[in-house]
Amino acid sequence: MSLAGMFNRRVRGFRVVEVVGMGMLLTLVTGVYLAKTVAGRERNEIARIVREIEDEKARKRLLEAEVAHLEQPRRIEALAVAMGLQPIAAARETTEDALIDVARNRAPPTPVELQPAPVAPEALAADGPEPTPADVPPRAPQPEAPR
Repeated sequence: MSLAGMFNRRVRGFRVVEVVGMGMLLTLVTGVYLAKTVAGRERNEIARIVREIEDEKARKRLLEAEVAHLEQPRRIEALAVAMGLQPIAAARETTEDALIDVARNRAPPTPVELQPAPVAPEALAADGPEPTPADVPPRAPQPEAPR
């Protein structure tokens, strides 16, 4: 059978070329549909992860602001004064090399009974949070992915 005969041969009223072409067309349409479905799912997953990253960044900024507030020297100094703490005397300072000797010669610690110190009102006021600019913009609604 020749190649031209293959194009003209009919099976149940349809040419073989038409049947093969229709089968290939259906296969391509199904493949494109499945690819778009998988791509849509991946797009939604990526958008969800991006939202989570933005939420974590905002939370990180809030935690950094809280750490900055807690580490303010003015606040720490007011708390130290309220608790009656004083700087360490120079005679009690040591070098890194001498730490081992200090640890070997040290007697076991004796429990110290702490007396509550009177707290000044200005020390309590210094402990309050300072106003900070709102650096977290409101989240805009995300457009829904096409289906």
